[in-house]
Amino acid sequence: MINNVSEERIRLIFGLKLRHARIDKKLSLSELADRAGLSVSYLNEIEKGKKYPKTDKITLLANALDTDYDSMVSLKLPKPLAPIATLLTSNFLDEIPLAVFGINTAKLVDIMSAAPAKVNAFIAAIIDISRNYNLTQKQFLSAVSQSYQELHENYFEELETAADQCRAVLGWSQANLTNEQLTTALLDQYKVLIDENSLSQYPELTTFRSLFIKGKPHRLLIDRNLSAEQKKFILAKEIGYHFLGLDLQQRTYIYQSWVNTNTFDQALINFKASYFAGAIQMPQAIFADDLRQWLSQTTWQPDEVLRLLKRYGVTLETFMYRLTNLLPKFLGLNQLFFIRFNHESGSDVYDLNKEIHLSQRHNPHANKWGEHYCRRWLSINIFQQLDTQAEGVVVAAQRSRYHDSKNEYLIISMARRVLANPNRNVSMTIGILLNGDTKRKIKFWDCEAIRVRKVNVTCERCSIADCESRAAEPTIYQENQQIDRITHLINELSAASK
Repeated sequence: MINNVSEERIRLIFGLKLRHARIDKKLSLSELADRAGLSVSYLNEIEKGKKYPKTDKITLLANALDTDYDSMVSLKLPKPLAPIATLLTSNFLDEIPLAVFGINTAKLVDIMSAAPAKVNAFIAAIIDISRNYNLTQKQFLSAVSQSYQELHENYFEELETAADQCRAVLGWSQANLTNEQLTTALLDQYKVLIDENSLSQYPELTTFRSLFIKGKPHRLLIDRNLSAEQKKFILAKEIGYHFLGLDLQQRTYIYQSWVNTNTFDQALINFKASYFAGAIQMPQAIFADDLRQWLSQTTWQPDEVLRLLKRYGVTLETFMYRLTNLLPKFLGLNQLFFIRFNHESGSDVYDLNKEIHLSQRHNPHANKWGEHYCRRWLSINIFQQLDTQAEGVVVAAQRSRYHDSKNEYLIISMARRVLANPNRNVSMTIGILLNGDTKRKIKFWDCEAIRVRKVNVTCERCSIADCESRAAEPTIYQENQQIDRITHLINELSAASK
């Protein structure tokens, strides 16, 4: 067991056991120090997990606490501290990038041990919830990665600088990079050969967009059926892996969901390469100027969005996600969210499978309880608009006023069909909270061409009467109303009896 646990974790477990045993015996640090013949400062460092005592010192402590040596060195903690032991002896804390969030493991354990009963009950509850709701490692890593991006307002200056340096080194000054430029750079600079023919030879890989294979030369297999914009993103991302000097042993070789992402290091490497790809395709200085010009227009013009897409030759998602990088940094618009929906034509199922929230948790957001998302959301009803045209991209805007809330958002949404599956559609949406600052900086926010709609989170929680888009009865809202009525009645009865 000890071989599978780091020395730091072993020190922390021993310190927790010593502290628990001392408190259980109602001894102060100085009293235990006197009994064991050790200094108070030394014991304090042991309890904080900074030092692990030698064998003779452990024997002295065991005798002072009236216990045996084997119990002291065992990794098993007393029942009140058992959940902490589970965390320390598992790889759970290894998967959480504590350092990335500025958290020290020892300090975290110290806080947890300060109020063991309540904290450990909470930890146990979290573990049970994750098991009962089948929270997978991939879902956990995805959530941590999302939190990491939100913590930094989804802007990473070192990656922006690297992208600018890369363009300068390779002599790229124009906004729209070509796939030929990226392909040439990969071969000349990094000995990566692009292969668009081999991937289709393997039936098991038909759902993969690309696959990186190390060798001499390296090979990047790309699905030849992808759009030019999709291929460009993959090529730009590959340059990111090499220019940034990312660990090729830790990278996720398969560009599909989180299928082979097992650690946060892998998730972080994948994120950095993806961010770099967006930054190299849409350099911050050039795109920020375009954003200012676009948002200064007094009328909403969908064609202007399509013009920007064509100017940079990027995918919908790259364009929309890049807005979340630069709107907060260059225009101070940080009260926003980004969401992505997948939808099968003809079905009533909408899968919200990606989201970023800056500054606060905004509506809408993902719901894992099987409730029906509000069909008045532009990100959902835009699919109906997509069904009415044969091909291309749909761009739309809406002002969404949340029912029973003061919040109103300017919503911009784009949708397209998935090339590999014409019956599958995807929408990308950015929502910006409408406040005084937003209204000053986005001149078309009140354009008459933008429809204003009252929306809610899910049908089950919505009290909007006679909603023409309702997909389910307001069961949760009705239950909450019943609880409120009962609570009010109880309060009235209590007041009358005084």
